[in-house]
Amino acid sequence: MLSNKKQELVFEKGKTCLHEGESHGPLVTDSMRGEILCARCGTILADKVEDSGGEQKSFSAEDYNNSTRTGLGSALSIHDKGLSTVIGNTDRDASGNSISTYMKYTFNRLRTWDSRSKSNSTERNLRSAFVIMGAIQPKLDVSDAVVERAAYLYRKALTKNIIRGRTISGMILSALYVACRESGVPRTLQDVSSAGNVSFKELSRHYRVFVKTLELQVGSLDPSDFVSKIGVSVGLSEKAQRDALDIIETAKKKGLADGKNPVSLAATALFLSGLINNESATQDKIAKASGISSVTIRNIAKVFRKKMRMQT
Repeated sequence: MLSNKKQELVFEKGKTCLHEGESHGPLVTDSMRGEILCARCGTILADKVEDSGGEQKSFSAEDYNNSTRTGLGSALSIHDKGLSTVIGNTDRDASGNSISTYMKYTFNRLRTWDSRSKSNSTERNLRSAFVIMGAIQPKLDVSDAVVERAAYLYRKALTKNIIRGRTISGMILSALYVACRESGVPRTLQDVSSAGNVSFKELSRHYRVFVKTLELQVGSLDPSDFVSKIGVSVGLSEKAQRDALDIIETAKKKGLADGKNPVSLAATALFLSGLINNESATQDKIAKASGISSVTIRNIAKVFRKKMRMQT
């Protein structure tokens, strides 16, 4: 624990030092040392003076992370929002003395009822859903803000009772995918289904129900968001990635991007850019990195070459 308190000298008006019967300079209070001294002769008239000012302290990262100082913050991604309390298992009073046998029995009954009161179906559902989401977050590499948004959407779906009859994993993954779309995080439905070990067909069905029931307005994905992710995974240079972005913009202006999968457009643009820059990025390599078949990339590439008159 460190102190940011700076030394402060306060001159007290109307008060002077009387040393050996003679009048000296005004009195000065040194708040850091806790001393009162004469400003003229330097005589210490009092020490260990109590500081009546406010506390000024700063704490390091270890102090803030110390559970003895503070608990977890409130968050929607925690099943009880981090606000519930737990009756401890220590059978001692505030002074550290052992409590009587009767009081031990009483507290054991209180712990039992406290546990039962928190085990309703909604609490169990939220606990299971957020455990799944916590395990998937590092796999998808999404921020805490996206997770909080997904938790909010899932709680909203739970209040509308659309979880009943459907899997918890499918609904929480749908909420996470919607949160990614709303936050502009480039994650496809295939990425989410693979990370959550849920079939693509099942997740698609849950996602459609989720969006329709909650009346969400989810915007379409931008192919440009996937260029960097796919380009880095196949080892394309920065120049090739920039050229791929130019190809996508040209395709949008000519109307070639309408109705096509954004990931397919990004993969095709990277393939053509690799050919232009003489970089070794084959169709199979890009298809594996993007999750798109090489046939799809080849077909879109033919359209791009013809309509955009590309020499590759």
